[in-house]
Amino acid sequence: MGAQSLGAIFIRVTNLENSIPFYSALGLRFRGIEEWDPGRGATFFLAPDHDGFPLMTLIESDQVQVVDYPSYNLNSTHVRDMYRDLELSGYKLKPIEEWTSPWNHHIMFDVQDPDGHLINIIEVIPIQAEASELSS
Repeated sequence: MGAQSLGAIFIRVTNLENSIPFYSALGLRFRGIEEWDPGRGATFFLAPDHDGFPLMTLIESDQVQVVDYPSYNLNSTHVRDMYRDLELSGYKLKPIEEWTSPWNHHIMFDVQDPDGHLINIIEVIPIQAEASELSS
C-alpha cells in the first residue's frame, strides 16, 4: 500500500501558447490542450508516449506564483548540448555548474520559463568504483 510512482507535476503559467514552445524545447513531448473547469491545461509526456509514466501539465492561470529556486529537475544525458541549444534559442539560463559526490558527477544548469519558473536540468554520471572497492 502507498504511493507507487509520480503521477504528474502541475505548473501554473499565464499563457499556454507562450509556454508550450519552451517546454517542447526542453525535449518534452506535447500531448495537447484540454479544456478544464475553469481554464485550460496543456499536458506533456516526460517518458515514452503513453499513460502510466509521469506527466507535466501546464495550467493556464492569472494566479502564477514564481519562486526563486527550481522546484524540480529534469534528467538529461547531454546537458552541454541542451544548454547550447537553449542559449541559441534566446532562453534565460544560469551558468553550468559541476560537482561530484562519492557516487556521481553532476553537470547542471537552471533555465527560466516564460513566466520566470526555474527548471534545473541535470546530468548524473555514475563514478565507477575501483576494483579493490568492489572486492571488499
